Amino acid sequence: MIPNEVIIDLNAIRHNFREIRRSASPERGIVAVIKADAYGHGMIPVAKALEPERPDFFGVFELQEAVDLRQAGCRTPILVMMGFTVQDIGAIIEHRLTPSCFQQDMAEALSRKAIEKGRVVPVHIKVDTGMARLGVPWKQAATFVRNLAPLKGIRLQGIFSHLAVSDNPGDPFTDEQIERFSLAVRQAHALGVCQDAVHVANSGGILSKKGLEAGLIRPGICLYGSPPAAGLDVPVGLKPAMTFRSRVIQVKTVPEDTPVSYGCTYRTAGKATIATIPVGYDDGYSRLLSNRAAVLIRGKRVPVIGRVCMNLTMADVSSVPGVRVGDEVILLGTQGRERITAEDIAGMIDTISYEVYCSIGKANRRTYVYEDA
Repeated sequence: MIPNEVIIDLNAIRHNFREIRRSASPERGIVAVIKADAYGHGMIPVAKALEPERPDFFGVFELQEAVDLRQAGCRTPILVMMGFTVQDIGAIIEHRLTPSCFQQDMAEALSRKAIEKGRVVPVHIKVDTGMARLGVPWKQAATFVRNLAPLKGIRLQGIFSHLAVSDNPGDPFTDEQIERFSLAVRQAHALGVCQDAVHVANSGGILSKKGLEAGLIRPGICLYGSPPAAGLDVPVGLKPAMTFRSRVIQVKTVPEDTPVSYGCTYRTAGKATIATIPVGYDDGYSRLLSNRAAVLIRGKRVPVIGRVCMNLTMADVSSVPGVRVGDEVILLGTQGRERITAEDIAGMIDTISYEVYCSIGKANRRTYVYEDA
């Protein structure tokens, strides 16, 4: 068996949830975002670990994620943030889901089906306050809500938006978005709807104390132990939950000027000892890490040399005596006093920790650490 393994510390995720709640104030409601397979950490195990903490909602992106949670026994309300199609309506009603809504024809279709089934479905209005992504344009929100308010079979339970630059606390656009959102909220409340669940603060908003007055907060990346941007001040004690480890499968000593891997992009400066690791871009370890990254072996940081292959990566272990086949390799996580973070990896390849977690977490065998407490 390939020795690659992603270890997920569910205790760390539960700790992060508690820290976020404590920081934002204990009475504040929480939409725990576990979309994209909990950012590569495993949606169902994460949900089971967090459910005892009583989040107000789990936030997923698409319908199938919500159905999978229900079939796994999840009882927490589930917000489907992508919205829905006509084909989704039956499952939304059957599994008692809470869809986001930003299209009147879909709301009307949901209303008709809910009336037919004798049900009332809660929905959250999604307002686009400036991302030009999903949602009702904020200037049209009042009209949209007014049109939906009389519909039977649905209940306008909540309203939400998403902040584009909350990971940059100095950017005034966040305040502009919050002002636009607040207007939409006031207009909805004046109609007596969308009063139970108001949320706009994502991880960046939570850490920078922006949008907390909405009532609910919606942490995503912070749940998994990372700030939404490298260098962002984190006033809460977050613990990274993911470790990615493998083992050395070959050690060899080569002479000076030996080319390493495809393209011969690296040549040894002198006699060198090379450790080969069965990890590559097929395992979510980006090819862009070639000749840039480092891994941990025997508690020491050693450089990745040559191009990362589909299934193999080489490291120069000349500075670490006694490396042998079977030695543990940490590609993400801690070994001894050394640590490699998702932010470290993201910085090397000009991306974000979200992508690092999703790429590595979804491509490898996962093992979970959890103590119910």
